[in-house]
Amino acid sequence: MSKKAKIHFLTAYVEYLLDQGIRSEEYYLGDASRFLRFLLANTTYEQIESYINNTNRSPSYRARLETSLRKFFVFAEEKLAIKNKSLQVIQKETRSAPGLQSNSGRGDTI
Repeated sequence: MSKKAKIHFLTAYVEYLLDQGIRSEEYYLGDASRFLRFLLANTTYEQIESYINNTNRSPSYRARLETSLRKFFVFAEEKLAIKNKSLQVIQKETRSAPGLQSNSGRGDTI
């Protein structure tokens, strides 16, 4: 037997709602989405840095996490209109910043 694939947050929530007999998840996902947008809009630079520094993973994982979070923050600003100065600071970080370095070199960071 193989291990069950890791289920991501929103997928697990939709499955939970359906298991609970919810016929339409629209309201539930809408409310959860608004709450997550609120959290993202109000997160601080220090919280983001703390999350990255406390991953307890390999340096290569942390570098990948930094890159993927930068892309997520660009998405949040461009597509969701979430304005947060902390997210903009993270997007503009340079290689000299400890804990939030970009190692990709692929042009996918700002």
